[in-house]
Amino acid sequence: MKRILFSILVFVCAMGVKAQDMMVATLQSGEVSKVFYGADSFVEAYNAAQTGDLITLSPGTFNVTTISKSLKIQGTGYMDDPGKELYRTVLNATLSVESSIEGLLLEGVYLGDGIALNSSASVKNFVLKRCYFKYAEFQNGKTEDCQIEHCRIERLRIGDNAKEFSVVNSVVSNIYPNKENSTIFFTNTIIHQIDPGAIATFKNCILDSGYSHYKLHKNCTVSHCLYLVDGMLSNISSPTSCRKSTEDEIWEGEKNFSETDSYDLTEEAKNEYKGEDGTEVGIHGGAKPFTSTPSHPQITARDIATKTSGGKLKVNITVEVGDE
Repeated sequence: MKRILFSILVFVCAMGVKAQDMMVATLQSGEVSKVFYGADSFVEAYNAAQTGDLITLSPGTFNVTTISKSLKIQGTGYMDDPGKELYRTVLNATLSVESSIEGLLLEGVYLGDGIALNSSASVKNFVLKRCYFKYAEFQNGKTEDCQIEHCRIERLRIGDNAKEFSVVNSVVSNIYPNKENSTIFFTNTIIHQIDPGAIATFKNCILDSGYSHYKLHKNCTVSHCLYLVDGMLSNISSPTSCRKSTEDEIWEGEKNFSETDSYDLTEEAKNEYKGEDGTEVGIHGGAKPFTSTPSHPQITARDIATKTSGGKLKVNITVEVGDE
């Protein structure tokens, strides 16, 4: 609760400046809180942080640093919503992860470049949540028990050294090859292009391809999915409860990868195509229906008095919090 109240206080103090023009990074380290300002504020907060600390980023564009500590890093989200006075947190270069770390959380940021592991990185129990990535590349390192949740990713390379890697209720443009020794799971995810060399388990997903000759690898496991290209599952010996459909049928038109599209199914498709758990297939079904709203508080409205009363300035704010 102290962390939440402190974060709200920092943003209230910044209200006098146009939100996306004032970069603020707050560091919560135990009971100690520090505030940093400017484009380098994320770098400065990171340098001052200890393992397990929380860094909260305001709207704006931040310079980045290499990550070698297990931290919680939370932004305001990856989409602008001027109507609610919400603006995104942007990291302006590739976020590189090095060394062995466990428990990294990255939430609510827009990475116009992406995130990548270097060759010495071995990461465990990291969570990428409600972010946008131009690319997410993990093939140079090792991953274990990691999860991508409610993200949009243009290029996803999980690689050959992934153990129990999960992608949940996300939208992915392209998935690249991996060896069979990796254990990779996609659940309630929309995938626009799957390389024939990608080997994974797909459940309650919507699977598409821009090439009619592309077929899923024979060692994939597929259940309760919709596939949008004829013959896409022809290499799979026993797909479970999968059905063929079309973009026109489920979306009333063509859907390409998008940073903002909600990918809502038609009412008919919601009722017709169910996943293993009885909810709709795709990102709005399952145990964690898709949302882009970060799970920590965001100020969506504010009313600041123009005059003080009794030496006090009246400030009313409305806060929005997404589901965990």
